[in-house]
Amino acid sequence: MMNPIRSGVVVLLMVALSGCVVSKGTHQQTLQDLQATKINLDQTRVQNEALNKQVKVLKESNSKLQGDLENANSEIASLNVAMGKERQGSESKLKELDRQVKDLTKARKDLAQELEVQKQRNENHLKTIRRQQKELREREQVSLLPPPTPVKPAAPAAPEPPKAAAPPLPGGGAVPSTAPKAAAGLPPQAGLVDINTSSAADLTLNLGLSKEDADKLLKNRPYKTKDELVSKAGIAKATADKIKDKITVGP
Repeated sequence: MMNPIRSGVVVLLMVALSGCVVSKGTHQQTLQDLQATKINLDQTRVQNEALNKQVKVLKESNSKLQGDLENANSEIASLNVAMGKERQGSESKLKELDRQVKDLTKARKDLAQELEVQKQRNENHLKTIRRQQKELREREQVSLLPPPTPVKPAAPAAPEPPKAAAPPLPGGGAVPSTAPKAAAGLPPQAGLVDINTSSAADLTLNLGLSKEDADKLLKNRPYKTKDELVSKAGIAKATADKIKDKITVGP
């Protein structure tokens, strides 16, 4: 039979040996766990550093975006101010254009009325000129008609006194008659306009001259020949040729 003490020692040794074996296995496991934890920590540290770098980059980007946003806001504010000024200028220009359109419309209306009045005046003036021309033609026709001569009864012819015989000339020739012959009177040229005595109205109506040519003709009187209308009065030769058969040059 085994000694109890000895048995106890054996038991203790066995328990100790089993405890050592258990402790050694736990230690290895713990070392493996620690190694894995260290690896995880290293990976976490690397990830943390990468995240910190990303955070830093994001902060820098955020700062840059914030600056860009402030610049954009400043530009937008400047553009709003410029657009406001431009809008005000456009409104002022639009008002000015509206005022000019109204003024032009009023001026056009006034010109149309003035043109109508002037047209009426011209028509009245033309009517007056035609009436005066008609009256002048009627007067010319009346002046061209010879006055009626009253018919007188023929008186008995008186006997002619005997003519004295002219004394004979030496050599047997007859004495030539020295009685003056009656000058044949030239009839006045009817219907011609005397450029030395006619008025401006007569020159305009009867000859069809413009007011300027009529003034030139009146200013440079008197004239001796028709050719002086060009050389002295300064009237165009075509105009002078046109009226030369309608005029006369009086004393």
